[in-house]
Amino acid sequence: MKVAVMGYGTVGSGVVEVIETHSEIIAKRTGGEPLEVKYILDLRDFPDDPHQDAFTKDFNDILNDPEVKIVA
Repeated sequence: MKVAVMGYGTVGSGVVEVIETHSEIIAKRTGGEPLEVKYILDLRDFPDDPHQDAFTKDFNDILNDPEVKIVA
């Protein structure tokens, strides 16, 4: 299941960390389907972040992507 995270400050980066750290537990509780962070919406740049490919500055990327089922 694809997830989009709105913002990458204290809360948003924490959400990404929880999804990645507890992916097995979350998958068990969601019927076996793993969560994957597809987008991180933020106006700032994070050039050295390991999630660099997931960043977008355009909310429409998230809104128009039918794969995204959860927005946090």
